[in-house]
Amino acid sequence: MASKVTQEDIININELYVKHKTYAAVARETGFAPSTVKKYVIPDYIPQDKIEKKIFTEDQIPENLDYSLFKGVENWAPLCKLTETEIAEIKELWKEITI
Repeated sequence: MASKVTQEDIININELYVKHKTYAAVARETGFAPSTVKKYVIPDYIPQDKIEKKIFTEDQIPENLDYSLFKGVENWAPLCKLTETEIAEIKELWKEITI
């Protein structure tokens, strides 16, 4: 039975592809078929160690920050409500990404 490709597998496949540059080498190292590796290689993939990550420390959080906005499910509704413009933009995006 074939194993399911997880998100971690996809990252690993791409990290190895950046290193080895061939589907066959990545397939040997991961145990997936070369065709599976090819399917999950992301063009222009940026390796994880090249991505700039911003780490926040506790002292960077303002002391007077009002967290009450985030308490309770009922308070999330206004944050999640889309405007008509946003809905139209999402529909346009769907047209672009639909296969």
